[in-house]
Amino acid sequence: MDDDFAYVRDRLPGYVPYGDEDALHDNDMRVRAYVGERLTSAQARVGALDAPLQATLDDVLMRCMFTDQVFVKNFEHAKLDGPLGAALVRSDRRLVTLGERADAIDSANESGFSGLLDEIGNQLAARREPEEITTP
Repeated sequence: MDDDFAYVRDRLPGYVPYGDEDALHDNDMRVRAYVGERLTSAQARVGALDAPLQATLDDVLMRCMFTDQVFVKNFEHAKLDGPLGAALVRSDRRLVTLGERADAIDSANESGFSGLLDEIGNQLAARREPEEITTP
């Protein structure tokens, strides 16, 4: 967990250890914003997208912009300073790493955009359930 935490903290100023509800909300917001910013930059580099890919991007960006209420409800009263907190940090690292992969997307290399969006969407969905997030 220490490696995952350091990786995320180095990229997201203000990222703190999980332990309470405030950390849950703050870290979640920081991670989603980081991913959303990278996807927005990738979209600007690529330019116009076909309608299905644009719809997928729009969906993922909306999920990055707004708090997932199911995520909050499922984790807001959980004990976050143990294994579940470590699992959240692993998930955060996965999302940050996926966001960084968007930095390589441009008009000459847009073929990977769809798969990347699917991976980000799947990781965001996995964060909704404690059972899913603790599965390595």
